[in-house]
Amino acid sequence: MAKAEVGQRVCVTGAGGFVGSWVVKELLHRGYVVRGTARDPSAQKYPHLQKLEGAAERLSLCYANVMDYNSLRVAFDGCDGVFHVASPVSNDPKLVSVAVEGTKNVINAAADMGVRRVVFTSSYGAVHMDPNRSPDTVMDESCWSNLDFCKRKGVHRTPYVHMFLAKLINCCNCMP
Repeated sequence: MAKAEVGQRVCVTGAGGFVGSWVVKELLHRGYVVRGTARDPSAQKYPHLQKLEGAAERLSLCYANVMDYNSLRVAFDGCDGVFHVASPVSNDPKLVSVAVEGTKNVINAAADMGVRRVVFTSSYGAVHMDPNRSPDTVMDESCWSNLDFCKRKGVHRTPYVHMFLAKLINCCNCMP
């Protein structure tokens, strides 16, 4: 990721979560003006974000919920990019539709607001299923779960993996 151009604004959905907090930290470090979203953006709930270097000058938190399309439009207004980190992490099959519909809302709201780039993030869940990888391997963008291993183990049948696959399959269908 390059250093930000002066005043370049990005939005991070799910900014207060574990992965979202690290994305915010890195963006601030690189000079971006960051708008983080949360379902409850009260400063008391996110002291870890307020303590980040550059947060006082370049971090704001606002309400947004991936199921509330208009709240996403407001959050993305004036942003050059969006980092979509917000997602339920659960094996509850009921949350699959929330994650899929929420991702569609993010894509469409970003397009409506003229956002130039949308980055989808993931976590260790996308890379850890490879029995041939050494436990000492440093994970990066070249590391992925072993598809054959996942198929043999039936991993694709779990609700969490189903949610990921549904997001992947449906994301192109929701582009205007």
